[in-house]
Amino acid sequence: MNFDEIRACMESDGWPLEVLAESTTMRSRFRGAGRVFPLFVHLEEVFVNLAVIPFSRLPNEPEAADALMKRLLKLNREINLAKFSIDDDGDVILSVEYRLENLDPSEIRDAVDVLSFYAEKHFAEVDGLSKG
Repeated sequence: MNFDEIRACMESDGWPLEVLAESTTMRSRFRGAGRVFPLFVHLEEVFVNLAVIPFSRLPNEPEAADALMKRLLKLNREINLAKFSIDDDGDVILSVEYRLENLDPSEIRDAVDVLSFYAEKHFAEVDGLSKG
């Protein structure tokens, strides 16, 4: 799949999309019980990455940051298809990554379903740990 095909797939499923960088990046959002989550779709040469950025923030306090990172590592072992990570700015990210080769619309739907499910399921806990 290419950028336009992924965009068409998401738009046909009702996702509002804003193109940020032609042929590489678009943004959307979805509502959870307590928050609107930003969703970014970014294509690289081989992969497409769908990510909630920021999901939360890494705390400044080292002990609280360590506790959050340990919990994220445990969650990464428990969840399927998605992963938590932290970027250089201290943002906690929830993402799904697929190879573009042989990607089909059902996998895009699975990715956004997984992200919305895990965002709703783990936001309160992760955000609570991010506040120390």
